[in-house]
Amino acid sequence: MWQNPPYRQACAATHLKAGMSALAAAVMMIFFSQPTHASFIGKTIRPYASYSLTADDNILRIRDNMDTQALLGTDNLFDFAQRFTGGAILDKRISRQQLSANGNWSYNRYEKFSQINNKALDVRGNWNWFLGNQLEGNMGASFAKGQSPFLFQPGIINIRSEEKEYFDLAWRFHSNWRLHGDYTHFKFKSNNPRLRFQNRQEDIFGTGFDYLATSGSSIGIHYRNIQGKFTTPIQTTEGFLSENNYDQNEIKGKINWILTGKSSVEFLGGWVERTNPSVTSSDFNGFNARLKYNWKPTSKTKITISGWRETVAIQSLNANFSLNTGTSITPIWNLTEKIKLSGYFSYLSQKTDRFFRFTTNETALGNTNDIITASMELSYTPYYGVEVSASAYHNSLSTNAPLGGFNANGGVINLRYLFGKP
Repeated sequence: MWQNPPYRQACAATHLKAGMSALAAAVMMIFFSQPTHASFIGKTIRPYASYSLTADDNILRIRDNMDTQALLGTDNLFDFAQRFTGGAILDKRISRQQLSANGNWSYNRYEKFSQINNKALDVRGNWNWFLGNQLEGNMGASFAKGQSPFLFQPGIINIRSEEKEYFDLAWRFHSNWRLHGDYTHFKFKSNNPRLRFQNRQEDIFGTGFDYLATSGSSIGIHYRNIQGKFTTPIQTTEGFLSENNYDQNEIKGKINWILTGKSSVEFLGGWVERTNPSVTSSDFNGFNARLKYNWKPTSKTKITISGWRETVAIQSLNANFSLNTGTSITPIWNLTEKIKLSGYFSYLSQKTDRFFRFTTNETALGNTNDIITASMELSYTPYYGVEVSASAYHNSLSTNAPLGGFNANGGVINLRYLFGKP
């Protein structure tokens, strides 16, 4: 069966749809059963709302060499943006089965650049299921629709949607051994005619096994296969490329190791091979890895340090994959029970020169891009369900693209209210 991709895709999709129907039926039982009404709002269903105000001196990430007068009618790139969000969280346990969902709707309003005003929707649900004492897993789906980041699409309206359905299971057939498998169907779509060549769908299959130590650490092997297809014909200098499928295989080692009571290491790395029958210049064969170190020096402080080298899909104007190398650090300090100070710093280097570029317009994305992101946030929780936060950030891009890079600085004030208690 594993040697027949169309057959296993059909089987996986059939089982996934059946499982999602069962999940929907279970949710309906929860919503319409009489005992539920008494504690429905505030415990099973927890509404929430948030408001944020952003001030940014280059909110659309306009590049240094762009003609801002012709594009926006002004050289002043500073603007305020307001975001209004409303949603609800579902959390329900039935025996050992855990059902959860989260849905929200947002409206983003810009004070000066009102042409960028947009709405966003994010809905996701998960069933954490258990069968006996050895078999468990997750089944769920998500849908998100909203404006793409302006990083590689400065000032461009691009409403993208992402759909995902997934299923995974873990079989602990021995006290120290676990076998796992997963399937994910992913679909990406852009509503901008210039960017529809990004539209794609992926079927992702994974399997592997882990050794589970009594200390809580684990080590294992993970295999993953990605069958991708770009669903919109691509225009090149030689005409249209109607087929642009790719097949990616990964074999990686996976380590989650508890070093001490205050520190742990997570590692996922190994060999990745991707082939593209239509455009061999997009082929890749090399090493990918991600390493994370978690450290709690005190009961109130935590530091997470990450490093990675990965080939990933990017939502850019003229490339479908890039080789990303980067590092990040995230310190957190709980000053009191109600006040928390957190920071974030990352450096990312993107290389696209080894990958096929589908358009002749290379003004937005260069072969080499260096991205720096830094932020600091102070949050205050006066009582349960209410959080007020203020943050400041810096974002910059250095690139060899003709449009040049950018520097942006800003701040955000956010207020969030969550009704009820779990």
